This record gives sequence, C-alpha cells and structure tokens, in this order.
Amino acid sequence: MTDISYTPTFKPTDWIDNVSRITADGPNGFNVRFDAITSDLHQAAGVVTEIDTALAQPVGAPTGQQLLTPGLDFVSLPSTGNGWLYDETGALYPSVTAGDSVAVMGLSLPSNIRLVSFRAIGIWHGVPATFSIALIRVPLANASAAPDKLAEIGTATSAITNPYDITVPVEAAFAAVDLQTYRYCVVATASAIQVVVATSLATVQLAYTAS
Repeated sequence: MTDISYTPTFKPTDWIDNVSRITADGPNGFNVRFDAITSDLHQAAGVVTEIDTALAQPVGAPTGQQLLTPGLDFVSLPSTGNGWLYDETGALYPSVTAGDSVAVMGLSLPSNIRLVSFRAIGIWHGVPATFSIALIRVPLANASAAPDKLAEIGTATSAITNPYDITVPVEAAFAAVDLQTYRYCVVATASAIQVVVATSLATVQLAYTAS
C-alpha cells in the first residue's frame, strides 16, 4: 500500500465573548470558515477513496515480473516408448528408445496473470537424439480438443547446446491465464535416445506479470 496521509488546513481564530463581532464576510467570518471546512472535507473524502482503492487490491498481487519454478512432476504416457525417469537430483530423462517417449506435467498457475516467457534447462547428448519441451493449454469443456501451444523449446525449434538453458517468449495470443476455461501442462517428448542419462530436463521456469 502506498503512503496515504491527511493534513487538515482549517485552523480557526477563536472568538471572544462580548468582543468579537460575528459576520458572514471578512477574514474571520462564517463564509471563510465554512469554505475552509468544506475544503478539508473534500480532502478527507479523497483520502478515503485512496484507502478504499488500496484495500480493494488482492493481497499478494504480483507487481512487475515474477518467476514460477515448479518442481518436476511428470507422468509418462504408457503407450509411448519406455517413459521418462528421474535421477537422484530430481532431473528428468528419457529412457533409451528408438521411438517417441512422452511425459506430461500439469501446472497450478496463479489466476489473473499474463505469461511472458518459458525456460528449460538440461543436457542433450546430441544427434540423433531429439527432444521437445512444450507449454500447452487444453480447454476444460473439451478434453479431446487440440491443445494450444503457448511456447516450445527443443531440437526442432531452438539452437541447442550441451548443457542447454533456453528461454523463449510465450505466444501473445495465449498469454493471459484463464483458469475457468483452460488447464495448463508441460509436455516432454524425446526420440532416438541411445545413451542412458545423456539427455535430460532439470528445470522449467515461467515468467509472468499481473494481467
């Protein structure tokens, strides 16, 4: 909450019994006094409005850009390859497989935010291994609908080094988080993995602002 203050300006001069003449006009008349009181009341009303506006703000509402780094909690799709596994550091890596290996992680996002960027960190063994880490949203009312892809990091979309640490912008058309309409997920896909624990995903991170 910003600093809010109120300093009264009305400082009347005392009247003296049987000496002071009560008048409407003049420097000590009723009109001047009432005008000063009215001015103070207007100032007080403005302060009350500021307080009301400040109290209406959600507690803990994000200001500026915030970061969300969820713990990796992926579930492998049983119909795809041998799945993704974890090592002792909590990093996720695909099993050795010639075909696609897919894992999905649901996200719990704050409401009333706008996503800015998507980041992924890990290691990559190199070709022929390929991988993709995608941020998606799926309509709640139609789970079979094709998901919207908000951002993607992978061998087909980014310049990959080993280790890799890549941040990409979120698609502007899908950046506003709408928890009443969509659920949000991260999907990890890998293929042509030939070396155990040589390609991994260690961290995903989302940057966001208040919407």
